[in-house]
Amino acid sequence: MVPDINASKKNDGSVGDLMPMGIFVICIAFVMISFANLVRLINVKASVSQVSRQYILKMETCGYLTEGDRAGLMDSLAGTGLKDISLAGTDMTEVGYGNEIKLYISGFTEEGYEIREFRTSTAKY
Repeated sequence: MVPDINASKKNDGSVGDLMPMGIFVICIAFVMISFANLVRLINVKASVSQVSRQYILKMETCGYLTEGDRAGLMDSLAGTGLKDISLAGTDMTEVGYGNEIKLYISGFTEEGYEIREFRTSTAKY
């Protein structure tokens, strides 16, 4: 009896066998990169919220955003990754005791997303 040569030979592979796996790997890589960008955006927003809370508390003690605090706020916001920062609508002059004080922050991330933060409190100085 002669052994069959074709019985021990493996079948040739094809590109069609590997293509679904390759497409899956590319899709997973795309999802992971998108997730990383979203997490970074959430971190910037959280940092801006922390900075705004810190400065609204400072504003409560004096009744408005002083020039020194304004410069510190702009530096802190720039440190979070915000650019084109606007404080339009923020109380820059003294409000009376017990009146509402406002802090408006708007700016853009490096990716071009706009971030807005609005805080109000009562002047307690």
